[in-house]
Amino acid sequence: MGLGPNLTYNGIDYECLICERSFVSLDALYDHCRQTLRHEWCGKCRRVFISKPSKIAHLQTSNRHYFCPSCPQPRDFESSKELEDHLVDNHHVCLDCNINHGSAGQLQEHVAQHHLCTLCDRYFSNENNLRMHQQSHQARTMECYGCYRTFRSLSGMLIHLEAENCPSGTTEEEIDNIAREFYQSWKYRISEDGGWLYKCPSCDKEFSKLSALYQHAEDVQMCSSLVSGHGCLAKLEQFMARSLQ
Repeated sequence: MGLGPNLTYNGIDYECLICERSFVSLDALYDHCRQTLRHEWCGKCRRVFISKPSKIAHLQTSNRHYFCPSCPQPRDFESSKELEDHLVDNHHVCLDCNINHGSAGQLQEHVAQHHLCTLCDRYFSNENNLRMHQQSHQARTMECYGCYRTFRSLSGMLIHLEAENCPSGTTEEEIDNIAREFYQSWKYRISEDGGWLYKCPSCDKEFSKLSALYQHAEDVQMCSSLVSGHGCLAKLEQFMARSLQ
């Protein structure tokens, strides 16, 4: 019967090789290991060590022990997940940087610099990719102006209309005409060889479709004010809704 180093079973008795003592049962052997002062005992692993330094070395290298390095008194957790949760909740540690913070708020500010989606714990290479990803968590609350389909964003609904797949029969040309008729169209439309292009009023980036302009404003933080409050694209949204419904 394998009991690890320093403990054995000879077929009749259980033995502690360090103390050279025999016991009639495994429970009796373990009671001895817990109580004796002649060696060190690890109850979680049920192993004995000939000295305290050898036990400490075991605790530091074993994959069954998870000690908090920040607690004044050593605390051994049952799993790495329990230890990580403890470090985040109690010591406000960024697990990626291994840096302690003074409060949960400071940790949250630090983690935001990693472009972390707090809803699914995924990291992204930049702020723009994070913002685009976060749209996947949005509820489908934008109802199409011409049918009962719902979308996560206005740009998604406009793509649906511009593709001319809506049962209402709305076309891309109709969308462009409505955008041209709006009184603030000079802010987001430019003439191009007799045709029209859209531009972002904030950064002057150009787009061939109105849906692309809205998607840009939804994704880029510096241009997001266009689709909220008194922004010209927010007002255009209201104008389109009245014109198509």
